[in-house]
Amino acid sequence: MKFSVVIPAFNEDDHIVSAVQAVHAQALADEDSIEVIVVDNNSEDGTQDAAITAVGTNGKVVYEKEPGPNHARQRGFLESSGDVICFLDSDCRIPDDWISNIKLEIQKGAVAVSGPYYYEFSVAYQDWLNKLYASVVLPFLPHLLRLLFLRKAAVIIGGNFAVTREALNKIGGIPPVRFWGDDAAIGMMLARRAGKVKFSKKVWARTS
Repeated sequence: MKFSVVIPAFNEDDHIVSAVQAVHAQALADEDSIEVIVVDNNSEDGTQDAAITAVGTNGKVVYEKEPGPNHARQRGFLESSGDVICFLDSDCRIPDDWISNIKLEIQKGAVAVSGPYYYEFSVAYQDWLNKLYASVVLPFLPHLLRLLFLRKAAVIIGGNFAVTREALNKIGGIPPVRFWGDDAAIGMMLARRAGKVKFSKKVWARTS
């Protein structure tokens, strides 16, 4: 199975190298491969040069003029060739089994997988509340929304999710929603038009 990891980046020369390195460090089965696609979204710092060096020969760096993470994600999708398209924010750290846990859920029937998005809080209680929200509240949210609106719902964290190429094609690619509501729109569209969306505590990312 081939995985394309799309990393939108705007002025992230401090973080993009570590994000790409974390993707290169993924533990893969022999039959799997990864390409990394960094999408420079109008950066005004050294993001593009840093990304080109970090990506090397296992991917590419492309440019998207239209501002906004979903426009950058769509550009990365159009440039990708993987069976599964993974989206990761450029200031995130992921465990070395991130891809393998995504693959496991896809093999079990999910068309898309997302997971907790942990922020780095300096105050202990804020960190605890963030972990509680990401690990307990978010997985329960689709069930609550279905009860309230009697329609399928799903939770997608825009900076930490993966989707099969077939499912993303079914919804016409990444919707051009800017910032607020972008990941909610993706989750609902996938759940209603493509299939099962899984929220897995093992597919986590920690952001700066």
